[in-house]
Amino acid sequence: MEQLVPGPLVGELADVLLADDRPAPAGRPWVMANMVGSVDGAFAREGRSAGLSNEADRELFHTLRAVADVVLVAAGTARTERYRRPAAAGAADTGLAVVSASLRIPEDQPFLSGPGPDPVVYHPPGADTSSVPAGVELREAGTDPGRVDLSALLADLADHGARVVLCEGGPSLLGQLAGVGLLDELFLTVSPVLVGGDQVGLVGHGGPYDVALGLHRLLRVDDVLFATYRTRHGSA
Repeated sequence: MEQLVPGPLVGELADVLLADDRPAPAGRPWVMANMVGSVDGAFAREGRSAGLSNEADRELFHTLRAVADVVLVAAGTARTERYRRPAAAGAADTGLAVVSASLRIPEDQPFLSGPGPDPVVYHPPGADTSSVPAGVELREAGTDPGRVDLSALLADLADHGARVVLCEGGPSLLGQLAGVGLLDELFLTVSPVLVGGDQVGLVGHGGPYDVALGLHRLLRVDDVLFATYRTRHGSA
């Protein structure tokens, strides 16, 4: 793996990423996101993001999970990608938080069992939780029925000791975080393919968003680019 920005990579990438400064903002964790997309902005191929990944991208995926205290994911992405608990994939100290407005969590979800702590499912206040299967911890987030308040969610994770949160999507969740100023760092793998179709848009179809980013790091493996951006909070 070759680093193009800010200069040649010194040491192993995992060590460099672990040593990066990520100061937690007041009242919430540092929020980073990891997404893979095609050159034309598709976030999935044949329905899954794994169709755009390669070995180097999977290595980055596991490295970032080791950096994070909690992996944050939307329930729809967890269902589609068949999420497991991070401990089941080697990230023994990383928890899992699932955002679900509908609380539609099928009983066959892999993350309902396995090693590590039970995932936390954040849901709107007053939601009917009677159909949620065992294997998760339920927490309300916010005061608005029908909506999960992401600021309240992150504040709660901070109260429980999380300093770094890794969002793994989907696009709508990423867009919501960025749109309200809650995204600090974005890791974007650019897969050298054109996919087309309707699964295009790395921040979903909300917005419009106006979030200024600065290039923090750029790496290359063959024809695949790995870009890290940091949000310029308060910039246009």
